[in-house]
Amino acid sequence: MSRDQDYEPVEPEGAPLPTPTFQTEPAVPEQPPGQKIGGFAFFLSLLVLLPTGTLLTALTVLNVRPIDERALMIFAGSCVAGMLAGHSLIRGHVSVLIHESKHAIVSNLVGNKRKGMKIGENSGHFVYSYTKRTAHMNALISLAPYILPVFTFIGLVCASVALRGDHAMAALLVGICYGVDTTLNVRDISPIQTDINEIRGGYGVGILYIFAWNLTLFAVLLAWIFNGGSGVLMLLEQLTAGFMRSYLLATGGS
Repeated sequence: MSRDQDYEPVEPEGAPLPTPTFQTEPAVPEQPPGQKIGGFAFFLSLLVLLPTGTLLTALTVLNVRPIDERALMIFAGSCVAGMLAGHSLIRGHVSVLIHESKHAIVSNLVGNKRKGMKIGENSGHFVYSYTKRTAHMNALISLAPYILPVFTFIGLVCASVALRGDHAMAALLVGICYGVDTTLNVRDISPIQTDINEIRGGYGVGILYIFAWNLTLFAVLLAWIFNGGSGVLMLLEQLTAGFMRSYLLATGGS
């Protein structure tokens, strides 16, 4: 079986959209038209991600100390710069290539077979085949362009190699990359996107999943901004301690 994801430019009546927006129309020839994707595994991951993201954010804000205020301010400013750069510079073929590549990255990681990719200035598609073993990952593949922080990951790797001793400069680099990812991840979110609205449960469930995933990633990134690698370790310690307290309360332990 294969999924064929096609992107067509959509414009409202009157003036063209201010940024490229792609309408996704997946076709699965061997299944009934319009069949929804996302089953038990998808909804279970949503039920885990949403409270986890909320908890991690709260733990970071309340417990990760000390806060490197200079790095935080630099990150905030560079994030805005990255958003503006992504909005103005990444368009046309490049924007479509990144969008389709995110589908491809997740699809390849879960073991699907790539069948083809087409990139145009305002449209494109990625085609892959999947098996019964990997079918539960189709929802994640569909939402990949809205949740995958490709540039942030590259920025973190580069910062850890070249800027290990300068957290402020590392925050600057990662902030720019995160700003670019933020623009790319939210720019094409729209009710017309069948990437999102063909998720089982509809557009609202798709948006909730995108929010939960991005919130979870941001909480961990914020801990790193606050206090580098020590901040992430502090967050994990707080999370582990919280789980242990919950377990002891549930089991009546002391």
